[in-house]
Amino acid sequence: MNKTPKISLKIIRSYNNKYYIQINDKIAKTPEGNLMELPTLKLAKIILKDYQSYKTKRNTSIVSPIKLTNTAIDKVAEDKNNYIKQLCSYANSDLVCYFASSPEDLVKKQNKSWLPLITFMQDFYNIKILYTTEIFSINQNKESLSKLKAILSKKNNFELSAISVLSQLTSSIIISLALVNDKINVKNAFELSNLEEIYQSTFWGKDEEAFTRLKAISIDIKNVKKYYDTLND
Repeated sequence: MNKTPKISLKIIRSYNNKYYIQINDKIAKTPEGNLMELPTLKLAKIILKDYQSYKTKRNTSIVSPIKLTNTAIDKVAEDKNNYIKQLCSYANSDLVCYFASSPEDLVKKQNKSWLPLITFMQDFYNIKILYTTEIFSINQNKESLSKLKAILSKKNNFELSAISVLSQLTSSIIISLALVNDKINVKNAFELSNLEEIYQSTFWGKDEEAFTRLKAISIDIKNVKKYYDTLND
């Protein structure tokens, strides 16, 4: 009987304080063939753990640390300006910018939950966010988008990869920025981004399929935040 080849995994530190994952006698590379050069030991440790989990099961989640890192190195680094431009465009369709006009109790919940996020953007970043109760899309003013671009430009490629996935998971770059700045926690981020669906479930009961999907989203948000937090030693 053929035995499964033994795989050796370890973290290698370079002279310039960058970290790599060595798989047997080779340094790990991205799908595009770039060296997987990691900025912190904390990140290297969760990447190593992710590789170890690949030995037992295939991870198809978009929030796998390896996949987030591959995106940072292969996609974000390739065209950072365009990546930031796409992130800024999320502001025009941000969940938090579109309030319900009825029923009254949902409106109250949104005002209580989302208005502090609008205030956060103003107080923390000096960015004025437009919001509406209309069904028509709105465009944030150019000054706000310019400030948002400047903020995102200061983020490194790994941070941008994480923020992009958080924005997809929450349908909100505003919620994502509040989360990575620790103005809200993971539980808050999940509840704020699924406020209406959670509200509706109080009337119609728990739908098992929806519950399973929401639980997966909650776990994904938690994992991306954990990834983001490893980017600072």
